[in-house]
Amino acid sequence: MALRGLYIMKFAISQKDLTDTLYLVSSAVPNKPHHPILNNILLIADKQEQHILVTAFDFSLGIRVQCKSKIEIEGKVALPAKLFTQVISSLPKQEITLEIVDNAAIITHSSGKCRIQTVNPQEFPSLPEIEGKNITLPAIKLLQALEATLFAASHDENKQVLAGVHFQFTKSSWEAAATDGHRLAVASGTIEIDKQLTENAQSEAGLDAVEITIPQQTLTELQKILGTVGDNSECTISITNGIAVFTLPNIQITTRLLEGDYPKYSSLIPQQFQYQFTIDRKLFDNAIKRVGIVADQRNKIVKITCDYKHQQATLSTDSSDIGGAVESLNIKPQGDYQQKLVIAFNIKYVDQALKFIPTNEVLINVNQPTTPVIITPVDGILNQLILVMPVELIGNSEVIADVDVAADEDVMEETVNEENSELAANPSLPKTVGKTMVNPIPPANSTPKARGRKKKVAAA
Repeated sequence: MALRGLYIMKFAISQKDLTDTLYLVSSAVPNKPHHPILNNILLIADKQEQHILVTAFDFSLGIRVQCKSKIEIEGKVALPAKLFTQVISSLPKQEITLEIVDNAAIITHSSGKCRIQTVNPQEFPSLPEIEGKNITLPAIKLLQALEATLFAASHDENKQVLAGVHFQFTKSSWEAAATDGHRLAVASGTIEIDKQLTENAQSEAGLDAVEITIPQQTLTELQKILGTVGDNSECTISITNGIAVFTLPNIQITTRLLEGDYPKYSSLIPQQFQYQFTIDRKLFDNAIKRVGIVADQRNKIVKITCDYKHQQATLSTDSSDIGGAVESLNIKPQGDYQQKLVIAFNIKYVDQALKFIPTNEVLINVNQPTTPVIITPVDGILNQLILVMPVELIGNSEVIADVDVAADEDVMEETVNEENSELAANPSLPKTVGKTMVNPIPPANSTPKARGRKKKVAAA
């Protein structure tokens, strides 16, 4: 009892609540920190609010979580993140008490005590203060946007700005896009503005057009957190000076933004199509997976033959080393097509596209066997599209149209513009994405010229 006068912090908290909180912030603790203090978490006890704030920060990503507790003596302390998390998660799921005495954290639980040395909290870096533009979105919409795009972001940090998701915000809408140079995913939606705000007030509130690119690591953690909050929760995004802060109920995520100009991807998306058909997403996905088992393991190519007359798509793979497979699925053509369409894809890219579209059916939009293919949901809640580059089949070999969105933007734009000009010149060709095409003209018999960089590989 003689030590009571030396207490600088003391509180009681649920073991489960503290464990869950530490799990959330641990993602911001670096594996190889630039400074030893970053191996720690900062814990602040607020007696007036009766909660603790737990923070981890590696100068690029910061996570702060608020957790209800019974504060007897307020204060702050820094604790080794990994050790503290292991200790707390191993304790009985009952109320525990934490008190700081002589630079040590004494953790008392139902069957004993544990002592951990603390670190000077003054050394812990402060999270940046944000006073900039604010955008508020329903948490569920932001989660759907990440689910629809994050998978397509590059995992290669050397690709810099492509290693994230690009967001564009206006006063009334938002759009998210991600690409790794081989496929492109885009999702968009509207922003509901308080009707009581006048037009001047909206401008003062910082609702002008904003473009930012957020690192993949940050969004991966944000996606996990968004999945735990209520459906009616909102997320406020504050942006200023290369930093963004995501504020959710009891949780704040701070991140540095990626620098550099994001590719003008909108010019890569065809607006009209010669061929459109719908197909059952799950049946298509399962068939892709099955034929992929016996596909050439190096290239993983599937050939799809669309027979519009019989409303059937045939998927086939053939490998001299492994074997081959053939499967047929029903399709619903969106026009009176006479010719068959033969097109090939990298199985990985089509499989992932189907995985991250939530609807029962998808619409496949095609112009030529070597130009961008757009996959969209049918009757989806979210405006979403995924662009996948096909593989060109020439004789007994394949040429992969390896289109780097960043490097080949001009080439792709030229391709799409040529297609749109040709299609627009003939009004009997197509309508826009998601609409039924009337009186399409079959493609020319000549072999189309593939765009983008190519590399020749052995036939599947």
